[in-house]
Amino acid sequence: MTRIVVFLLWIVLPPGPLFSAEPLLPLPPPPAVSRDKAALGERLFHDPRLSGSGRLSCASCHRLESGGDDGLPLPSVPTGPYPHNTPTVFNAVFNFRLHWYGDLHSLQKQALVALQRDMQVDWMRVLKRLRADRLYPRLFKPLYGIIDADGIIDALVTFERTLVTPNAPIDRFLRGETAALTPRQRQGYRLFKQYGCSACHQGANIGGNLYQKLGIFGEYDTRDPGRFAITGKSEDLRIFRVPSLRNVAVTAPYFHDGRVETLEKAVALMAEYQLGTRMSKEDIALIVEFLHSLTGHYRGRALGDMP
Repeated sequence: MTRIVVFLLWIVLPPGPLFSAEPLLPLPPPPAVSRDKAALGERLFHDPRLSGSGRLSCASCHRLESGGDDGLPLPSVPTGPYPHNTPTVFNAVFNFRLHWYGDLHSLQKQALVALQRDMQVDWMRVLKRLRADRLYPRLFKPLYGIIDADGIIDALVTFERTLVTPNAPIDRFLRGETAALTPRQRQGYRLFKQYGCSACHQGANIGGNLYQKLGIFGEYDTRDPGRFAITGKSEDLRIFRVPSLRNVAVTAPYFHDGRVETLEKAVALMAEYQLGTRMSKEDIALIVEFLHSLTGHYRGRALGDMP
């Protein structure tokens, strides 16, 4: 029965181009953007003066030297504990929706919501700070004319569109470099497909492009209502955006509530609740080894090797 469900999901939600031989695709290059806007956005991304307190920056929760997240089960923001694990900002440009509920449709909207809700931005105060800075007026003038909220959001998003992590072993393998994966990783990839993991985690971002219920073959222990919280529709109860698995080996802890500390546990739970099966320890270990092959490079270095 499990295999039939997975096969039907694969047909309804095809993983890539029609008749693609593989459910996974190599990561495309980052979108072309203005280098000057991206450089300004990077400066703003690391500037705590954008927050109401003047102490919290985008980089506080999205650490680019590690996995693009904060490494915590749940983040703590000025408004109090936040109910969802921080998603990575890496490769977010390739997600069809953002946040665990998939309630945001663009990086622009996500940046605005993060500034307003999480960083408690006071725009009058922020604009005053940046306009009084020695450097920012000179950087903004040729790009936006003046320093305003729209320019800040646009620069941040331009930078975030560059946060792509190519050249993972899986990318090289998919382009024909068989030796890019170890023999055990190749075994893990075969199991990843055979068990049906690739029914939801597929395409160039290895997920991030569809919604799915958490707990298809059993009721997963969570009080989180999923997308029901924003739609009010009973069919959206415990429906979440499927996360991308790129760089998953360096973005622990896992799941929407951050309660799962290891990949081994995450794989076992997904097998049980999403695929209706119990994997052997050896199969779990092989799939975990494969998942390590999804770690890409940022600025020429593998994320796991970043200082």
